[in-house]
Amino acid sequence: MKWLTSRYVFPLAVITLIISLCLQCAWIRQLYLAQKQDVKSKLESIVSNASKQIVYRSVSRGRERSSRFKQFFLSSEWFSLRQAFDELTLDNLHSQFHYGIDNDSTVVEMRMSFLNDPKKHFKISSSSKTDNMSPRQVSSDDQRDLKSLDSLVNRQLQQFGFSINRNYALYDYSSGKLIKTVPFTKSSISFTSERYTYNLKFLHRYQLVVGNIFWIVAFQMRYYLISSFMMLVLTAAAFYLLIRLMKNQQLYAQARISFTSNMTHELQTPISTIAVALESISKYHLIDEPEKLKNYINISRHELQRLQSMIEKVLKQEQMDLGKTKLQFSLFDVQPVLQQVIYAMDVQVQEKSTELILLQSDEPVFIKGDAMHISNVCYNLIDNALKYSPHHAKIEVSCSIADHQLTISFKDNGPGINEIYQQQVFERFFRIFNQDNIHNVKGSGLGLHYVKQVVELHGGRVVLQSKIGKGCNFMVILPLYEEN
Repeated sequence: MKWLTSRYVFPLAVITLIISLCLQCAWIRQLYLAQKQDVKSKLESIVSNASKQIVYRSVSRGRERSSRFKQFFLSSEWFSLRQAFDELTLDNLHSQFHYGIDNDSTVVEMRMSFLNDPKKHFKISSSSKTDNMSPRQVSSDDQRDLKSLDSLVNRQLQQFGFSINRNYALYDYSSGKLIKTVPFTKSSISFTSERYTYNLKFLHRYQLVVGNIFWIVAFQMRYYLISSFMMLVLTAAAFYLLIRLMKNQQLYAQARISFTSNMTHELQTPISTIAVALESISKYHLIDEPEKLKNYINISRHELQRLQSMIEKVLKQEQMDLGKTKLQFSLFDVQPVLQQVIYAMDVQVQEKSTELILLQSDEPVFIKGDAMHISNVCYNLIDNALKYSPHHAKIEVSCSIADHQLTISFKDNGPGINEIYQQQVFERFFRIFNQDNIHNVKGSGLGLHYVKQVVELHGGRVVLQSKIGKGCNFMVILPLYEEN
């Protein structure tokens, strides 16, 4: 679709990410509310179960083996009945609770009464009594059971795997007055449980108070939060890679168009030169002028060699990209290869009045590789330095050894390469534009791509150091051959 061009991809990706973020936030909020309610239910369940356990322990001491005790006092029906009895707080209601345990039976009595005349009142609203227990003993048992309940609640809270800021409040059973307060302000309290009795003495009622449950809920949701975050990150990464891929494809397409146009021009130039030379030989009967004939033939031969070189470069690059190139590895000294390349380029060097210097190492520098391809690498790097450097420039080629590696440096004092292009120059077809957005130096955009591929096939790497106006330094780093 023509309207779906690359300029719409970025805003579309941003809108999609914003919508995804909003949906994730809405989902997390709903999940938070559900998890918060679930945490409150768990906290309530912990207190109610602890209350049930402590009541059972308070009446089963010495009778732990009695299955009837366990069946009755740990039953949900007994807990519901006891909780309903505790919660029955009608005006002018008198309630009595009594239990007794002997060797043969256990008696549990719940009695409630109220006056028909609403103007009359009982002096005591509720009471509880046990057989053969003094008030002091009842109070002592109450303190012991209270500590046991709070300790059991604290142990069960550890199942959250998170330190919980909690305390408890204590209420008088008969009057409902607060006896023990908590060190929290009302606004900082997130959860308060129901009030529970913890024995059958009915002196006090226990209430769990939790300061802030936000971090408890967040801890419970940690896997959901991590997965949601990862989803957003992966979505953003996918869009980023997609946009980057599209931009690279556009650059590649533009570079390929530029390459086709440039190569067409490059191929036309020697063909035109040869055509003119042959036409001149025929038109002006240069067979009668041997010197001119020889000159025109030499020009044609030189242009044919240049044409063949360009075609071979394209074919070699195509084979390299398809993985069809097989390197012929052998042991050789790099420095004679460099000398041969520099000698072969003497004509181009003299044409630009350039100073090309080779700084050789005192010792032979042996590597195991394909001498022809390494020679082509050196040729391409020196040729690039010549093409992009001005007249009377200086190019310095040197070899150095460090950390069992050979570094061949190709340093020039040309215009340099902007930092934003220093990785792209090794891409296929890529060529740097000048300020007028045109290529002011002829070339195919294949040379540095070929250099990188060959060096990497030799187990090495190419490093570029450059600053605008201060030239370039291409360093080919190869593993040095060492005898075992």
